[in-house]
Amino acid sequence: MNNSSFLENMLFLWIPRFMRYLMVAAAVPLVLLVFAQVWLRYVFQLPLLWVEEVAITPAFWMYMTGAAYAAYDRSHIRVGVVDIAIKNARRRLKVKFVASVVTLGLAMLFLVWGFNFFMQDLRFGPQTATLRYPLVYARSSFFLSAGILGGLYFIVETLDLARQLFWHKPPLATGGK
Repeated sequence: MNNSSFLENMLFLWIPRFMRYLMVAAAVPLVLLVFAQVWLRYVFQLPLLWVEEVAITPAFWMYMTGAAYAAYDRSHIRVGVVDIAIKNARRRLKVKFVASVVTLGLAMLFLVWGFNFFMQDLRFGPQTATLRYPLVYARSSFFLSAGILGGLYFIVETLDLARQLFWHKPPLATGGK
């Protein structure tokens, strides 16, 4: 196997598959925790104070991994007016490239912010009020999932648009659009 196919398999097959599994693995306990809390609170009048503290971990991981997956899938929030307003394909590609560069810059800021936040959590060890549950387990998803994985796919998108714009290459065959 050559390096190109290994990299393509990693970027467009293995990492996206890992992200899908991670989202499901986070969604299942989140749904079970919320269901148990609702059932106990409204049926038995016995709210569990700790459920919200535990539920933030799978929720954050699901949300941040979902954001990274949207970057891979190129289904993150975007303004579709460019496709409608600009009929010239080359101009449309230029606008998409500029938007991608700006988005990549913001993603890199998020990566730095997430890293600093992660390091601060490791240094100070904040905990939840009731269980004294370390918040780093939940908040590390900002850096590890949304920051690194999301940033990676914003880089891929920007490089793909640059390839198309400057070297007239076809779009990468990704899971995205």
